[in-house]
Amino acid sequence: MNKKFQRIKIFIIFTIMLLSPLFVFCPIASSLPLDPIYECEPIFVVDYNKTLLQEPITPLAEARVIPIQIKVRIAGPAVDIVVKYTNADIYLRPSIEEVPEGCHASVNPPLLKVPLSTELSTEFVSFNATVSIVVDQKLPALTEEHIIIRLKSDRLGASATVVKAANITQIVPFTIGYYPQLDVTYPDGNVKDIRPDETVSFPVKIHNLANGNTEVTFEVTDMPKGWIAEIITSTTLGTDVLGGNSNKTIYLKIKPPMDFGYHEDRGIIRVSLTPSYYNNPKFKGEPLDLYFIVQSRGFSTPGFEIITLLFAFIFVLFPIWKRKNSKIEKKQSRGGKE
Repeated sequence: MNKKFQRIKIFIIFTIMLLSPLFVFCPIASSLPLDPIYECEPIFVVDYNKTLLQEPITPLAEARVIPIQIKVRIAGPAVDIVVKYTNADIYLRPSIEEVPEGCHASVNPPLLKVPLSTELSTEFVSFNATVSIVVDQKLPALTEEHIIIRLKSDRLGASATVVKAANITQIVPFTIGYYPQLDVTYPDGNVKDIRPDETVSFPVKIHNLANGNTEVTFEVTDMPKGWIAEIITSTTLGTDVLGGNSNKTIYLKIKPPMDFGYHEDRGIIRVSLTPSYYNNPKFKGEPLDLYFIVQSRGFSTPGFEIITLLFAFIFVLFPIWKRKNSKIEKKQSRGGKE
């Protein structure tokens, strides 16, 4: 019974396909009740590994390449007959329909050839492609964006439609990464000559070029023995992308050794700056090393001030104290005579 029904379907389909050129000139041809019997519909599905887009895409970094699978299947009442006896190919054109400003995306290959086969009538057949995403502008960090992939195919059939045309879209979401960058300048330079008893203060101007609010941590990572350096541990800067205050000046204080004697010391102090996304230190940049050179020349007399005060007491304050005591003694002696 099934074989007999299949022969009837084949006979009807091929009769319609053979007579379809005549139906072009007949206004009722498009409404014939037998048209849906041999018209099949393509089904497209875009599948990709979503974990590959869980990691944010950093601006100005290399393209993020995402492998995708385009799955194709043919459905219809007479799909088994159509795919078996129709010697033709479906040409599928994937493209990028929508992309946010400041980003670029492309899909490769731009054309896929899908041969009609009996396999398409029973299950999905996969074809491999890739999508590349580049963020070339500093969009705000950790914001959500997306692209839209469009899949199009033309109808298949010379005069009669064997496989309908298709046009679908697929949204692919992703996150903008944190782009850490600092611009550091020295308004007064980074080299100073001082005396051993002086403390030098270096202003350091920092401009945040990142695409998010940034916390900058500071650490003195190298300093000669006997030298003292002081700097704040951290500070927070806004970003130009969000219209915040992205500039700040911090100060590094350096004090040379002060042991007794003549000094001609040269100290090189290294300070490391590390930018990280505010309130989320998981996203951070590489440390930036700053170098400061201080030359200390001259005599150092630690404790000499106490000696000076002692001598002042002996040569100035002691005679005054002695005269005062002698006056008191004279008054006391005069009182005893009376």
